[in-house]
Amino acid sequence: MDLAKSGIKILVPKSPIKSRTAVDGFQNESPEKLDPIEQGQEDTVAPEAAAEKPVGALLGPGAERARMGSRPRIHPLVPQVSGPVTAAMATGLAVNGKGSSPFMDALTANGTTNIQTSVTGVTAGKRKFIDDRRDQPFDKRLRFSVRQTESAYRYRDIVVRKQDGFTHILLSTKSSENNSLNPEVMKEVQSALSTAAADDSKLVLLSAVGSVFCCGLDFIYFIRRLTDDRKRESTKMAEAIRNFVNTFIQFKKPIIVAVNGPAIGLGASILPLCDVVWANEKAWFQTPYTTFGQSPDGCSTVMFPKIMGGASANEMLLSGRKLTAQEACGKGLVSQVFWPGTFTQEVMVRIKELASCNPVVLEESKALVRCNMKMELEQANERECEVLKKIWGSAQGMDSMLKYLQRKIDEF
Repeated sequence: MDLAKSGIKILVPKSPIKSRTAVDGFQNESPEKLDPIEQGQEDTVAPEAAAEKPVGALLGPGAERARMGSRPRIHPLVPQVSGPVTAAMATGLAVNGKGSSPFMDALTANGTTNIQTSVTGVTAGKRKFIDDRRDQPFDKRLRFSVRQTESAYRYRDIVVRKQDGFTHILLSTKSSENNSLNPEVMKEVQSALSTAAADDSKLVLLSAVGSVFCCGLDFIYFIRRLTDDRKRESTKMAEAIRNFVNTFIQFKKPIIVAVNGPAIGLGASILPLCDVVWANEKAWFQTPYTTFGQSPDGCSTVMFPKIMGGASANEMLLSGRKLTAQEACGKGLVSQVFWPGTFTQEVMVRIKELASCNPVVLEESKALVRCNMKMELEQANERECEVLKKIWGSAQGMDSMLKYLQRKIDEF
């Protein structure tokens, strides 16, 4: 039989690599899925997983640089190596085609005649690995990215950004509405402040995500628990408030607050415990404690009379008068008011100016201003929480809060 006339073609592979089957569309695979070294994976790949991929398809091509200044991604085409492939073997790859490695030896053993061609990905451009970067200075942008990622899984109700010279804490509550405060939110803020107190931050910027700064206590959360055991839950809530407020009283570094919207109840009463308060023109301030059916908190019984006088303080704490941003600035509750369109820019310019100052000067200056107030504020906080515990533990206090919530529902 004449094979030439029959049309049958006989293909003879020239090398073990060329005789293998290629996978269509493999080059479009995402580099993130194919480069375990880039993702910091040092675990051994199981032989079964390696066997599922065809030879010549262990790593995909490409040298796209990762973000934040990390090394380029290397994706050479290599033959399959017997046994498990580890990250340690990968770091043995030669740079610019020099030296030897387990992968290079495997290529030679499999009969590859042109090693330089088979590892084109290694020789293209500058190839640097993690070991080559140990002596280089650490990229600050990468450190910032790591801290952002850490914040994402550590906190649910706040966002923490570590920036040059300061820590930015933003209220962004998922467990409550309108950035209101429950024990979980308060604990997260306390944790972020404790971290900022211990690291190299010179000051803290406190703000909020959205159009509301803080609506005070989360009464819906509180009432749900009061129905189970009123005395126990009222004690727990009062204790949570006491610890939260004491964290602000005892914090040694300056706290700057950017009020982007309404600040109500505890969200307004903690402002005098901070050092500088900047407000959006659209912000307003109110402490309608009698409407809530509770007594004042956040050391407002001491700080409000100090900064705005007894008459204005009583008007806010007893009758719940609402102050505009300009009125609050006139009474000393707010330092400056900025136009909404440029509010963020104005705040960040001033924050960066403060963050450029000597941290010792900032901390000592705050200590001099607050030196005679710490004990007085702690005692006021203790008194206020004891009264709150008493009111919340009574049936009358419970009824007052329920009536308030019912009015809000009717208004809605």
